[in-house]
Amino acid sequence: NNVASILVVGFSTGVFGLYEVPSLSNVHTMAVSEHKVTAAAINPSGEWIALASQTFGKLLVWEWQSETYILKQQGHAYGLSSLAFSMDGSLAATGGEDGKVKLWNTSTGYCFVTFGQHSAPVTDIAF
Repeated sequence: NNVASILVVGFSTGVFGLYEVPSLSNVHTMAVSEHKVTAAAINPSGEWIALASQTFGKLLVWEWQSETYILKQQGHAYGLSSLAFSMDGSLAATGGEDGKVKLWNTSTGYCFVTFGQHSAPVTDIAF
């Protein structure tokens, strides 16, 4: 993230690390699951980190400075494989192994639309 100068890295152990750029100093490390983190995104302001795991299909949005969860929503039946924030951070999009794309309102935490026309797993998503 260019605003906050941070990098988020997800690991196969269910742990993610947050690093300052360019020094790569570890800011925070935390376990969010026993399953590998398959996708991560930072909102435009650099305050929130979204994490996904292919195994548990849950969208986790974490505010790293206060160390609190903003969202914990079950989103996809077969696992979550991709995610992204909109340019203004008001929306998050998730793509899953179930072939669905979901749009989430980051203020309310609710999914307000699901696109289910895709017939294969969604492997990437971008605004």
